[in-house]
Amino acid sequence: GTLARLCLEAPLPPATMASLTPQPMSPRPTYEEVLRLRAASAKQSAEKMAAAPAAAAPANAPQPPPQPPHPPPPAAASAPAPSPPAVAPAPVAAPAKPVAEPAFTDAEVEVLRTPLAPSKWCGSELHERALAYMRSRRDAAVLADPSLAPTVEMASDLRLWRFLVATAFKGGDAASMYVEALRWRKRNGTDATRKDLRAANPSFFTAGATSLEKPLLNEQDAAVFAARPRTFFTKSAGGGGELLLDRAGNLLFIEVPASADAAAVCALGADAFLASELRTQELLQLVLDEL
Repeated sequence: GTLARLCLEAPLPPATMASLTPQPMSPRPTYEEVLRLRAASAKQSAEKMAAAPAAAAPANAPQPPPQPPHPPPPAAASAPAPSPPAVAPAPVAAPAKPVAEPAFTDAEVEVLRTPLAPSKWCGSELHERALAYMRSRRDAAVLADPSLAPTVEMASDLRLWRFLVATAFKGGDAASMYVEALRWRKRNGTDATRKDLRAANPSFFTAGATSLEKPLLNEQDAAVFAARPRTFFTKSAGGGGELLLDRAGNLLFIEVPASADAAAVCALGADAFLASELRTQELLQLVLDEL
């Protein structure tokens, strides 16, 4: 998903705000289904690349000694399988070997900058080279500190790609920024916020609904939105909200900085205001992942 941010010098008249009609969203799979499809496609891409003929080795090159076959694993005792969680933890495994940092030419960077749907990344050697390094650094960081284990969204290729874009596809910088983001989320309890947001909007995040049941998590969030006017949804009678999308499917985020009530913002306090802002940004990222 893409975010289109509109900053207005003056607030829109109430009649205009009321006339904003969200564009209809076509039925969509849930994020877990998307992740499963992407994982299957990534596996096919990796198998295809592995099956490609390798460069011929010199005739006198030493051959590795044959490896003994692994013994079959012991049979596990029969026991009822536990029911899967609503959101499975992110699959993060230790890499077999470190992946070298990729170096892209200017021409390759231009290709990588060209907008391309994530569903078309698989099969692209350039995209896979960049993402393989990011996955390797992610897995190494979690192996060194398991408490950094990311959520399914934060571990996804889509999130990894955003860090590559932000650093002009400098793999080392992107990976370091990503790992620092994992540490930041741990310090600020952002994964707990993510859990609360998903729990408050189950129809949108797990059933493919097109509207949020509770875009503002509590009264504090409502007070911050009132003190600093902005929105990315149209309010409904039950407190939910239909997402504001343009014709291209981009999420619209409308804000009016000139109408911010400085006194009200100060009255809320810096801690409360910042906590609400972080909840809003986490919700936006989760919504963009779904779109």
